[in-house]
Amino acid sequence: MLFQKRGGARKCFLHCCLLLLILQRCHSSTVTDQGSRILRRIQLLTSILGNGILPSGSSRNLKNIEYQQRMCTSAVAKYFKNIGYYFSIINEECTSIYASGSTSSGIYPIWLKERFQFTYIYCDMDLVSSKKGWTTIQRRMNGEINFNRGWDDYVRGFGNPRSEYWLGLENIYRLSRQSSKIRTRGRISVTSPELCINLEDWDGVKEFVQYRKFEYWSKKIKYWLDVADLKGNSNFSSTPVYRSYFSTPDVDNDDDDSRHCGQKFKSGWWFRSCGETNLNGPYPMHKQPMSWNNIFWLGWELTNPNHTALRFVSMNFYHSKP
Repeated sequence: MLFQKRGGARKCFLHCCLLLLILQRCHSSTVTDQGSRILRRIQLLTSILGNGILPSGSSRNLKNIEYQQRMCTSAVAKYFKNIGYYFSIINEECTSIYASGSTSSGIYPIWLKERFQFTYIYCDMDLVSSKKGWTTIQRRMNGEINFNRGWDDYVRGFGNPRSEYWLGLENIYRLSRQSSKIRTRGRISVTSPELCINLEDWDGVKEFVQYRKFEYWSKKIKYWLDVADLKGNSNFSSTPVYRSYFSTPDVDNDDDDSRHCGQKFKSGWWFRSCGETNLNGPYPMHKQPMSWNNIFWLGWELTNPNHTALRFVSMNFYHSKP
């Protein structure tokens, strides 16, 4: 027996299924028996709506199916409430996680809307700033991860968010845009997040550099980056990272016609004319001086006259709510 598909009901069923599957994936513990029963019911009804065919043993009354839909939706909402989670469990940036009361730095699942999947990200809740809930897109701290990698690795991301990692060019692009879209008169505009770079050298000297503008483009524009509008009382008068395409040892997108910067400096980065900075360079040894052969930040001698190499760096961005 066939019946007319109803898009709204089908969408509701799929949404309910997604929420419970998300819950299962986000938390290692098994969903309770109550949740499992709800999930089985939703899967059955979603199959009915998806195929337009009532399976044997099921009610042949469409009104009954719609009633089951309302019951499933109510049961899912009640289930989430009973276990202390609401539909806001799906976080799209670290800012909302901090606002919800999770104020400890650590790894959290962040939902990528356009990719329809989670990615696990280190959220820095302790960064020295008046704003809390920064999304860490890059971190160096011990040299255990090799950053001398090709284009595909830099696009996908690599490393371990508990230690050293690179979030991935595509993930950075999606995350930098998904929480900053504003609809005005039928058009969607994107506001730039802020960028904060955290630096510490082997002498223990620390500095953070914050910019109001972190403008970042897609693969079609070779992940072009522009960072501007220095904020706060930093020792640096300008930014060493601006208006550059991303290059890797196997893909040359820099502006230097005589050199392949990615090959020369053994990393992927936004090199200009072989750039003025490279936070993805080879990890330096203890007390080694800063140089182009390792992690490099132009003007570090203004912070530490010894010009000691950096032992810790991280790149973080923050979305202010429109």
